[in-house]
Amino acid sequence: MMPPGHLRKAFLPAVLALPLVLPAPAFADGGTVVFNRAAGPFSVTLFAPELPLQAGQTDLSVLVQDRSSGEVLLDAEEEIRVTGSNPMDSSAVVKLAHSTTGNRLLQSAEVTFPRPGKWQIEIEIRRGSARAVLSSGFVVEPNRSRAEMVWFYLLLPAAVIVLFALHQFLKNRQGAGQ
Repeated sequence: MMPPGHLRKAFLPAVLALPLVLPAPAFADGGTVVFNRAAGPFSVTLFAPELPLQAGQTDLSVLVQDRSSGEVLLDAEEEIRVTGSNPMDSSAVVKLAHSTTGNRLLQSAEVTFPRPGKWQIEIEIRRGSARAVLSSGFVVEPNRSRAEMVWFYLLLPAAVIVLFALHQFLKNRQGAGQ
C-alpha cells in the first residue's frame, strides 16, 4: 500500500491531465432556428446567426427536408425574398447556394436589411414539379454590433490622457503664477 503523500502526488497529475483526454464539447454551426414549418411536400427550417435579426448584412441559411421521410433534399432550389414595410425599402430576391465552407446540408445567402423595422421574409422552394412558398414577418432591430460598442473603449484612454494633460497644464500655470 502507498503512503498517503505518494497517492496525492500520483493523483494530482492524473487530475490535471483529465481535460486533455476528455472529448471537447461539440458546438453547432452557430445558427439559431428562426422557424421550422411544413409547406407542401417540404419541411423548411430557417437559420440566422442570432436573434433578434439586426439591421445590416446577415447570413440566412435554409434546410429543406422531405416532409414525410425527413430526408434532407440537397437538390432543392431556394430563393429568399425580403420586403420591408416601409415604402422606401426595396424588395430583394436572393438565390441560395450550398456553402463551400459550412454545413453542406444547408443552403445560405447573405441578406441585407438596410434599416430596422418590420420585414417580411418569403422563401420559395422548388424541386422538380413541387413548389412551396413560406412567408413570415419579423422585426429587425438596430445593429448593436461590437464594432459600434468598441468606440467607447477606444476613446476612454484618449479622454484620460487629455484630462491628465489639462491637469498638468493648469498645475504648471498655477505654480508659475505664485
